Amino acid sequence: MLTAGKLGKLAPKVHEKTLLFGNFLGDAIPPPAPPTKRAWEYGIPDSEWGMYGNDQIGDCTCASKAHILMAVSANAGKLFVPTLDDVVSLYTNVTGYDPAQTQPDGSNPTDNGAVMTDVYAYMLAHGFAGRKILGWVQIDHTNRTHFEQCVELFGACDVGVQLPASAMNQFNAEQSFDVVEPDGGIEGGHCIPFLGYGSLGETCITWARRKPAGIPWFQKYCDEAYGLIWEDWFDTTGVAPNHFNKDALWAALQALKV
Repeated sequence: MLTAGKLGKLAPKVHEKTLLFGNFLGDAIPPPAPPTKRAWEYGIPDSEWGMYGNDQIGDCTCASKAHILMAVSANAGKLFVPTLDDVVSLYTNVTGYDPAQTQPDGSNPTDNGAVMTDVYAYMLAHGFAGRKILGWVQIDHTNRTHFEQCVELFGACDVGVQLPASAMNQFNAEQSFDVVEPDGGIEGGHCIPFLGYGSLGETCITWARRKPAGIPWFQKYCDEAYGLIWEDWFDTTGVAPNHFNKDALWAALQALKV
């Protein structure tokens, strides 16, 4: 049975290349209203998500990108699966993590987690596993419509949470992430991609498992959220699985920079 792994999301940090999703929603080419439910996660069998080292090191901010890339590429009809080395290399390049410094007890003084926007900036400049992103947008994580719109448009919402001890226990017990009181206090920051939503809650991927999460849980513990624009989200004609056009999206995103 899988058990809860490592945490490693550091505090949110403003980055100059972050685009604001609220501005995008007000552009001349606004996106359509999100559907009442979405389930991009079913593009990948539950047994295939992979831990990507997050049971041993605090690379959740990088393992998350592998899971998102798997989902968007699968739903676009061209599944791409990053390797463990791809994820660890990303973590190393962003943070300076050095596997060679792992001690006999499993600790490593260079394994200190990462800032989500630092990972995005590295990927924008250098790619990830040979794949490219066009950029990223930050959503208002307190706005339910923004969250649903992000999942619908970009195939995922990359979410940062302050994870309570109760969530670790719920994961180990194979239960949904739901608010309980007392929650045992915050264990640390965690980065998890959300790939689906509905009237009862959302679905995320963490520690190699698909995990339901209640809406109140998301609202209580989320402290940042973003949409990544992957080249792999679009087919050879520039159309995404949600029928959104790459050129129109790109033009709208460029307009946010002026």
